[in-house]
Amino acid sequence: MLLLSLLYPLVLLVSSASALLTTGAPGAVGTRYEIRQLASSYPRQYTLFLLAMQQFEALPQSQQNSYYQISGIHGVPRVSFDGVNQCSSCTNADGYCTHSSILFLAWHRPYLALFEQRIVAIAKNIASQYPDSTKAAYQAAATSLRLPYWDWAARPPNGGNALSNQLSQPSVQVDSPTGVRTINNPLYQYTFSNSKNLVYSPFTTWPKTLRYPTSNAASADSNQGRAVAAFNNIRASLQDRLYQLFSTCTTYSEVGQDAQSSARCSTSLEQLHNTIHTTAGGPATTNPNVSGGHMTYLSSSAFDPLFWLHHANVDRLFAMWQAIYPNSYGASGSSGMVSWSIPAGVTVNANTPLYPFRRTTNAFWTTNDVRSTRTFRYTYPEFVNSDGSAGAIRSYVNALYGPGATRTAGSSKRTAAPEPIVGDILDSTPLKAANGSLFQYVANINTPRLALNGSYNIYLFNGEPTSSNPADFVLDPNLIGPMGVLAMDMDAENIMTAGSIPLTRTLTDAVSAGQLSDLTPLSVVPYLAKTLQWIIVGPAGDVVDQSNLPGFDLSVYSSTATPVTGDLLPTWSQFIPLDDVTEERTDGETTSSATSSSTTSNARSTSTTASGASTTRRASSTGTRTTASPSTTGSSVRRRQPMRV
Repeated sequence: MLLLSLLYPLVLLVSSASALLTTGAPGAVGTRYEIRQLASSYPRQYTLFLLAMQQFEALPQSQQNSYYQISGIHGVPRVSFDGVNQCSSCTNADGYCTHSSILFLAWHRPYLALFEQRIVAIAKNIASQYPDSTKAAYQAAATSLRLPYWDWAARPPNGGNALSNQLSQPSVQVDSPTGVRTINNPLYQYTFSNSKNLVYSPFTTWPKTLRYPTSNAASADSNQGRAVAAFNNIRASLQDRLYQLFSTCTTYSEVGQDAQSSARCSTSLEQLHNTIHTTAGGPATTNPNVSGGHMTYLSSSAFDPLFWLHHANVDRLFAMWQAIYPNSYGASGSSGMVSWSIPAGVTVNANTPLYPFRRTTNAFWTTNDVRSTRTFRYTYPEFVNSDGSAGAIRSYVNALYGPGATRTAGSSKRTAAPEPIVGDILDSTPLKAANGSLFQYVANINTPRLALNGSYNIYLFNGEPTSSNPADFVLDPNLIGPMGVLAMDMDAENIMTAGSIPLTRTLTDAVSAGQLSDLTPLSVVPYLAKTLQWIIVGPAGDVVDQSNLPGFDLSVYSSTATPVTGDLLPTWSQFIPLDDVTEERTDGETTSSATSSSTTSNARSTSTTASGASTTRRASSTGTRTTASPSTTGSSVRRRQPMRV
């Protein structure tokens, strides 16, 4: 890889007295609350946040500090921001954001701070317009307001939806300076005054951001019901993945980017983040032919208001991970995918400028600069309601995301005593190893991020999906979990992305249902060999044979983890590959799968086991991998969504 220092001259940095500095919100350190907690416990802050978002989104797109231009930093419309020009070797870059890069987590910290400082400034102006009887209260609320986060992994409070009403309802009632009124919910969608510069179709046609679009026409709307149902269906899987990440991914390089993996830590905050993106926007569909929504694609995602609350949660999880592993921060590594100011595949480190975010007129923030959230004067409830020590944050991780989680999203008050996280089902003998540890199983996936010229999904099932329509896979009751691969059509080096999907919850349910006698490998291996299926759905919404993905690998591992309570995370044993689960299978479908239709007619070799179970063959996870180029493979990749215009 080239050294980035040699490429600095390729980036033209224009300094001026009017440069936009990223400072974060002014004043004392404020708390970023979970959106449901903000709405229920801090109604004035919530009201000001909604009204500020409404005004922010209404600013002219030509204004530098508008919602449109700040959102556009991330991807399209492919213009320079604040004098930070495109580097000469950064062709086809969609925005400044760093992906599959060691800079990923740090880069988003000043990005959110810039967004937050705009929201707070607008909120303060709104607060000054309230009647004298309430003005002081609203002004105090504006001063302490910070960007809320959306916790997509913790159990929703009061049996609600994972994608909360605050984010999925088209209208909302607010107590404005002129009285109570109903407004269009600014968290539901963003409306463009002109979308023609968004480069890709149909985004150049749609006048507003969409989730699960109903068509590619300008008149399309969101199918929010599908978005809500999708997150309800995958939330538990997200919880399990996040909990495993906190207890097995112990270095910054592992947790901070999706391009590194090991048997023990094959996921990252970036990969989890990718899956939220593809689930929020929704997959493309083939019947009718409809693109995924704005969140599904890197270039357009930041225009959806959900992007900002999602990334605030990723930053919160990053801060919690930092507290648990305080001695691992920053690293040297690949820049990953090309950005507007950094070429693909060069070496970057903790002193690399995080373009285009200016610390001063002539200097940019770096990873080392943004180590603490307090640099930008914000924090999270877990640090306000505890001493912020590693033990205290581990307690929150156990209570929010552990296998017997006792807290719900937005619940962060300190409790009198540690609460047990291991439920009765996990205490039962069939689930324990001889030493009292709990059996654990996980499917680790490695796949080329850019091989299909767009975002795609890998779905794991326990048995066959109940629907033959790939668009319904994310809603399927047999879904174990999806892995979203967030990408766009761009020229870049072949970047592998890694993720993992825990299988233990599904296997535990099988024991409870009498389908599996226990969780010993002796019982689990033949069960998974018979029931575990995986299906890849490409950017066009059709099923893609894994031969289209050079280097694709799915491997199942077993381990054990100590059951814990209080402020300790599980201790995991060695991860043992279970090759017999996936040996010689070309994908996870059985030949009797409901999806063996014209869209899945790729050639598959099948055989019948002694028990009569029909299975599909692939090369062993430790064997030879295909190196076929996507451009030379069969017809399963029929088209691409979205397309450049």
